[in-house]
Amino acid sequence: MTAYYEQARDNDLFLTTAILDPQIDRSAGLDNERIAERFLHVVKETSDGIVVRGAKMIATGAPYTHDFIIFSFLQFQTEHRHHAHILIVPANAQGLHIVCRESFAEVTEPNHILGSRYEEMDAVLFFDDVFIPWERVLLYGDTEKVLTLRANKTANALAFHQTVVRYVAKLEFVTGVAFAVAEAIGVTGYLHIQEKLGELLTQVDTMKALVIASETMACPDESGVWGPELSYIDTARNVGTRFYPRAIEILQQVGGGGFVQTPSGMGDFYGSISKLMHLYFEGASVSAEKKVQLFKLAWDLIGSPLGARHELYERFYAGDPVRAYASQYTRADKTAFTEPVWKLLKEASKHGAKRI
Repeated sequence: MTAYYEQARDNDLFLTTAILDPQIDRSAGLDNERIAERFLHVVKETSDGIVVRGAKMIATGAPYTHDFIIFSFLQFQTEHRHHAHILIVPANAQGLHIVCRESFAEVTEPNHILGSRYEEMDAVLFFDDVFIPWERVLLYGDTEKVLTLRANKTANALAFHQTVVRYVAKLEFVTGVAFAVAEAIGVTGYLHIQEKLGELLTQVDTMKALVIASETMACPDESGVWGPELSYIDTARNVGTRFYPRAIEILQQVGGGGFVQTPSGMGDFYGSISKLMHLYFEGASVSAEKKVQLFKLAWDLIGSPLGARHELYERFYAGDPVRAYASQYTRADKTAFTEPVWKLLKEASKHGAKRI
C-alpha cells in the first residue's frame, strides 16, 4: 500500500473507484451461483498474481483514469473468500472492458455552460479474466480483514468529508442561480418565493455547520491520524440526499415556465429580429442577453441530461438513502437519548408515590 501510494503521489496518477456490483437480481446474494459467477471474483491464483472475472460499477471518470480502486460493499461470509478482495487495477489491463453510458458533454458552451465543462463519464467495467499482479492486490481471501479495512473509521471519515464539502459547493451554486433567476424576473418580493429562497439558505448553513462541527470535534486515531467526527459527516451525507433534489425543485419553481421559453441559441440577438429579442426577453433587472444566458445556465442544472445525472448522483452517492438512515440509527448510542427519559419517569414515579 505504501509503495503504491508513493507511486501515485510522485507520478500524479488519477484514480477512480468501482465498488458496486451489477444490478442483476437484488433479491439474490453470493449463495446464488448465477450471482456469484457474475460478481467480480478470483478464478485463478498463481505465483505472480490472481486472475479475476466479473463486473463492477459505477466507475466515474473511467475513460481517463490511470488505475481503478476495486472493492465491494458486499457482506462477505467466510466461504466467500474468492469475492473478498481490494485491488488496484490498471485501466489498460488486458481483458478489462470499459462500457460507458451516453456522453452528456456539450460542445456549444454559450448554450450549455455546465455541460461543456463538467461532464464526468460513468462506466461499467467487465473483467474478462484480468490478471492482477500481487503488488496490486492489497487484500484477498480474508473476508474479515476486507470488512475491517472497509469499515475503517478514519479512512471513511476522510473520504466522506469530501462528500459534504461537495454538497456545500453545489448547494451554494444552486442557491446563487436561484437568487439570480428570482431577481432577473422580479419575483423576490413575493412571500412564497422568499420562503423557498430562505429554505435554500438553511440548506447551505446546515451543511456548513455540519462540516465545521465535524472538523471542530476531530480527534486522532490510534495511529495519530486526525479525522473529522464521523457522526456529523454521516448526518450531512444523509440529509444531502434530500437537500440537493429539493434545491433543484426550488429552482424549477422559481423560474417556472421561463425555462422552456429561452431561444435555442444566442445568434438571434445579432440577426434580423435583434430588436425584438432585446425587447421581449428583457428581465426586471438584467438585459435580455444576460437573462437568456442565466436561464440557459439554470436549465443545465434542472433540465439537461447533465443536470438529471447530477440529481440522481446526489440521491444515491452515499448509497441507499433508506439503509443509510437506518444504519445511522443502529450505530448510534441510543442510551444517551433514552436514559434521560427513564430518569425523568423514575423521578416522576417517586414524587407520585410520596403524594399518594
